[in-house]
Amino acid sequence: MNFASPSRAPAPAPLARLASATSSREPQDVGDPPHWPLPRVARIRRSAALFALSVPTLATGVALVVLRTRSFERHVGSCALGADQPLCTGSAIRDHARVAAAGAGLVGAGLGLVAAGVTAVVPVRRRVWVAEAVVGGATLALGVAWLTAESVVYRPGTAREDLTRLGPWFDRRAVAASLLGAGLGLALGAGVGLLPPSRQARRSVVAPTLLPPGLAVVGRF
Repeated sequence: MNFASPSRAPAPAPLARLASATSSREPQDVGDPPHWPLPRVARIRRSAALFALSVPTLATGVALVVLRTRSFERHVGSCALGADQPLCTGSAIRDHARVAAAGAGLVGAGLGLVAAGVTAVVPVRRRVWVAEAVVGGATLALGVAWLTAESVVYRPGTAREDLTRLGPWFDRRAVAASLLGAGLGLALGAGVGLLPPSRQARRSVVAPTLLPPGLAVVGRF
């Protein structure tokens, strides 16, 4: 008589179980691709890059805003003496307003990069970066629309006759440009945050390793 030996299902390898349990110490969200949240090394590098980019952007923007605001005030003061003053020209006033608005845009962009840099340090899930990209895009669109409307409103002939309109117009342009810059900086930072981690960063996780004495858990960073 032949007795069939009972079939034995292969036992799961202990290394596979341990690898799946310790491959990442940070929880994954449903729907997120692998390696999200990003490893610590990748987060620090991206945050440092965003902060490094924000520092010169903020410094340049603040310098332009301060210098061009003072020049704008001198030009408007000359207009108070008479419309025929050398500094009281529509082109000169527009130039100062454009450069000051560019400075305000750089300040907003620097602040947007700082916000993205702070987010990059935290082990956030991918949907947080997507939300920041959406907010940045909406803010950018609002700033572009507002700045375009203020540029259309300005009329050199009537602006010199009604000097009370120049100050508020100058301030509104600066706020619109800062919104444009903030949206651009936040969207750019979110784009950096959404980049997939590099191969080296993916290996920077805790993984089981079989050593001669036995099984040990070794972290590779």
